Amino acid sequence: MADEQVMQEILKRHGFEHLFHKFKHQKISPDILCQLSSYEMEELGVQNRSDMMNLRIDCSKYGTSKPIKVLGNGGLKEFNIPKSILENLLDIGFKISEISKLLSVSERTVYRRMTVYDLSKTSFSAIEDDVLDTNLIKVISDFPRCGESFLRIMLKRNGISIPRWRLRDSIKRVDENGSQERRRGRLHRRIYNVEGPNYLWHIDTNHKLVRWKFIIVGGIDGYSRLIMFLKCCDNNQAKTILECFRSGISRYGTPKRVRSDKGLENILVADFMLGLNGEGSMITGPSTHNQRIERLWRDVYEGVLCYFYHLFYYMEDTGVLDPLNELHLLVLHYIFMDDINRKIEIWVDAWSCHRLRTTRSSPLALWVAGQLQNPVGPVSEIDIQNYGVEGFDNSTLEQDGNSRPVFCPISVTLWQRYRDSLRNSVPIPNTTKNHGIDDFIKCVNIISQSQ
Repeated sequence: MADEQVMQEILKRHGFEHLFHKFKHQKISPDILCQLSSYEMEELGVQNRSDMMNLRIDCSKYGTSKPIKVLGNGGLKEFNIPKSILENLLDIGFKISEISKLLSVSERTVYRRMTVYDLSKTSFSAIEDDVLDTNLIKVISDFPRCGESFLRIMLKRNGISIPRWRLRDSIKRVDENGSQERRRGRLHRRIYNVEGPNYLWHIDTNHKLVRWKFIIVGGIDGYSRLIMFLKCCDNNQAKTILECFRSGISRYGTPKRVRSDKGLENILVADFMLGLNGEGSMITGPSTHNQRIERLWRDVYEGVLCYFYHLFYYMEDTGVLDPLNELHLLVLHYIFMDDINRKIEIWVDAWSCHRLRTTRSSPLALWVAGQLQNPVGPVSEIDIQNYGVEGFDNSTLEQDGNSRPVFCPISVTLWQRYRDSLRNSVPIPNTTKNHGIDDFIKCVNIISQSQ
């Protein structure tokens, strides 16, 4: 009964509550769902690969079974490793050595089962160079500062799987200058140590686009660097931060502790954590102690935000956009807010699967492996102020961050007054045509005429 209730809650969170009776009839529990193949999930009614992955991630919080020995065809005992488990682990991006450690079997056993099930670690798409170049140009136009591993993952999202040498050749053909520029921007990282997934989340807000009242709210798991939530909002009020934080909880579970700076926007998250896990569950300090997410902001800017940063400044320089005019900002949000969040979602998916240089594994693989090997336990006594700090140094201490302003959203009255006019004139903003500038000018003119 407990498994049924948990399964129903998981399906409801992902919009599949209507499939619960089918899951119940087939006796599908969270533990079993982690072992289902893509074909089996399609039979249950989950058609989208992204939805399949999200369900597997959610269910992995409840653990999965280690293989047991059963009698084989020859009469000898052998490990019972279902095909669906191997498919899922290969899908996530685990290496063979990592799969063997997760399942507590030898690499040779994993290879034997892959041979029996006719599974391969890599299968590449048969695609001509010119078609590959065309697809790569489309990806680079949306994410001009993303590196090689990100581009490869984004192509894979579009059904194109290619070896690294082909991607590098294609990049040289279509974006050699961009490749050299990205290579110059690499950073060295420091040592960091947290016990496992959900032991510590780092949360913060990014103000790179605050000139135009766009604020990015984010949270990252300290152990795996899997992004728990990332969203573009029009304010950094405490209730908005809490809503974003709770969206991460609904997908990945509740963290044992949270680290943030001392900004007033984090006060409701602090109340939530202290009420749930008690003293020590909310750690505040200077931004220099919150390097996990401070480092993430650089990648978010390079991957997504820099495009909009330069676009909005271009619109100002050409006299199209006035950042002091609230009507201009209202239209700017109407045209670009959804597009920013759409690109953030795509980038987050790619980030989850890209291989980290220091760990030689992806955030998603680290998170799943950590859930199996070191699930969150009871709160322990630790050095709270230095917990989850990278390269701690007393000389780097800064003043408390509670002087940072809290930004309010654009006037609700203005939006209600012009909402119908905007939706009637531009029901679906087209940001691919002239970067959305034409639709922006059209909407500004309509509002100006209606005043």
